[in-house]
Amino acid sequence: MTGTVITLETSLRRLGRERLQEKTVEAVIRLAPGYDTVAAFLREAGISAPRRAAGIQKKGRQAFQGVIDDYDPAGPADVEELEIWLRSDMQEIVDKALEIIIMARDEVFQMEQIMAQTSVEQRLEDRAFRERRQAVGFLFDQAWYAGQWITGAWAACTSCMEHWQKDGLRGSRKDVSSPHATTNSFSEQKIVLLSAWKKALAAERSR
Repeated sequence: MTGTVITLETSLRRLGRERLQEKTVEAVIRLAPGYDTVAAFLREAGISAPRRAAGIQKKGRQAFQGVIDDYDPAGPADVEELEIWLRSDMQEIVDKALEIIIMARDEVFQMEQIMAQTSVEQRLEDRAFRERRQAVGFLFDQAWYAGQWITGAWAACTSCMEHWQKDGLRGSRKDVSSPHATTNSFSEQKIVLLSAWKKALAAERSR
């Protein structure tokens, strides 16, 4: 273990609480930690390196493609309305991802302060510190996974919108007259998607 202090490019405490109200896909992607930062923190915590972005993003794309495939050809008036639908379908997962990312960034910030104020020897002798750092490492790994999963899912959405614009396709949900109304089956599908996503996050913590 080295005495190097791992520093986030932007800490949660410097973001401003008003920015945390931007519960959008873009906020998740902007706030999600980068691979090198996460890998360095996990290495110091004695945890294996995080999974690569490409694999996680692929899972996100595939999972959300199932939601998109449930749309049928009768559709929104324009691509702007389609985007509203897609964002609405992602919102619950976006909210959960932001909770994890914000919590992880805050915890890492606090660990940075401790590391800046203590020596390597002090930290090696402090079992409570080592255990906390490992717990924060698992949380940081989850934040990494959440950010990359959302990135992949949103890639599926943007591809859908590009395809809609190019070919004049229409993408509405079956038997739905409003972008905000859902059938029971579609609501159940979203619950399954959220459940699968949470299960994947839990697996990151336990590996």
